[in-house]
Amino acid sequence: MEKDKLYEFLTNFEKQLFEYDFDKLPISDYNKQYIANLKSASSYYIKIYNHARIVGEKIKPLKKEELIVVDYGGGCGFFSIFLKMFGIHKVIYIDRNPNSVKTVEELSKTYGIGPDAIICGDSPELVSWCRTNKVKPHLIIGLDVIEHIYNLRHFFADISSLNQNLGLVFTTGSNPMNFWKCRKLRKEMDAYEKGNACTPNYYTKRLEFIKQIHPEMKESEAHKYASLTRGMNYADIRYFIQSHNWEGTGAATLTGYKDKHNTCDPENGNYMERILPLKEYCYHMSDEEDGILRIHCGLYNTSTKNKLKKWLAKIANYIIFNTGTWGVRISPFLIIASVRNRTEK
Repeated sequence: MEKDKLYEFLTNFEKQLFEYDFDKLPISDYNKQYIANLKSASSYYIKIYNHARIVGEKIKPLKKEELIVVDYGGGCGFFSIFLKMFGIHKVIYIDRNPNSVKTVEELSKTYGIGPDAIICGDSPELVSWCRTNKVKPHLIIGLDVIEHIYNLRHFFADISSLNQNLGLVFTTGSNPMNFWKCRKLRKEMDAYEKGNACTPNYYTKRLEFIKQIHPEMKESEAHKYASLTRGMNYADIRYFIQSHNWEGTGAATLTGYKDKHNTCDPENGNYMERILPLKEYCYHMSDEEDGILRIHCGLYNTSTKNKLKKWLAKIANYIIFNTGTWGVRISPFLIIASVRNRTEK
């Protein structure tokens, strides 16, 4: 698409975002708030959508009229709608949250366009749908989702079966190279773990579950296991206590890396902005023979009305854009891309 036409498309998409009163839609209050937050910085998020699309088309250089894209963890569905409006041949939306699925269904009616398929579930449901419908996606794009996935080994094993040469693009705000961002995220994770960010907090949830399945356990031992099982879901907590073995748990899916702050909701395994080193993503996302990731630095939002924040964002973006690999150290988010090559079975 020519530069002028692309600018016109992005401008029109943003304009349409403001035309609708989304509060009137029969969707959850959480999703209404999410949309309100997106609208408040719409131009910024649309740039992220477009950046992710461009990165995807570079690693899978097919015509958009041929491209089959999975919007993984698609949330409210705006990215799926964006891709369809842009002219992508087939867009498959998937999210595990039924409220998000309901939202994208309603938005598709509102816009008169939406993803070609809407799936409620995780990677096994995606694989099942693709096999049933004989669809082979070329590209999977996940915006702010990879840091929340519980079992990365299972996830990448599932999606690798979709196509022999599958393009992967993920954005993540959990930039392991950005010291200040990691410091902020670790404080937030600790608040969810033992603080007041949610009630009950994750530690309390695990402790209560352990006491429930092992009522004979001493109080001190129950607390010990509640600490040891940080970052595990209920199924893995049960297994770990029975075997005292990490190998069978989702926490053992990483290549030996463990950040003591990383934690997840044990009820559903949803990680709270898990921080992982780039080599961990390289191990899971890349072909084992070359191990190559393409890392793209995200930029700060310069559309804010706060003059100081806008000025600082412009300075930071200049540094990110002009300092090569050093830019990753202050980037607010990363776009990680790769082509995962696997022999079809």
